[in-house]
Amino acid sequence: MSERTRFRVNRPRVVHETLDGEVVIIDLRTGSYYSLAASGAAVWEALDRGFSVGEAAHGLARRYGMAPNDVEPSVLGLVEELKAEGLIVGVDGDDGEREASAPDPDDATSVDQPFEPPRLQKFEDMQDLILLDPVHEIDEEAGWPHARSDTD
Repeated sequence: MSERTRFRVNRPRVVHETLDGEVVIIDLRTGSYYSLAASGAAVWEALDRGFSVGEAAHGLARRYGMAPNDVEPSVLGLVEELKAEGLIVGVDGDDGEREASAPDPDDATSVDQPFEPPRLQKFEDMQDLILLDPVHEIDEEAGWPHARSDTD
């Protein structure tokens, strides 16, 4: 993976929301959900807005007042983990377009807290509930909601 590589959220399989600086990510195929806070949330946001891995690392370094080389290994590690979990996928060609309204990650406001490497937390305790489809899984015999069977 080069610094110019771009990724996108693996939609529609993956949905996410940012709440109070924490990104909550749900994989609708597996029922697992994830959390990214602080530096991890900043990387996710940059990738979601179309910035390359290198641009995300540079923006994060600027935000924490560090050299890009000091944060880049952590960003690359997080990106590899996000890819391995199937949460992001590569954009065809390294020169993918970014959102027109996406702010430059170098313009991010600095933070007063020390840099901590991004950490993806994975949770599997609610898989059964997440995998339920309460809108479509209504059955007179099984009730509502019920889990999809392999034959559905």
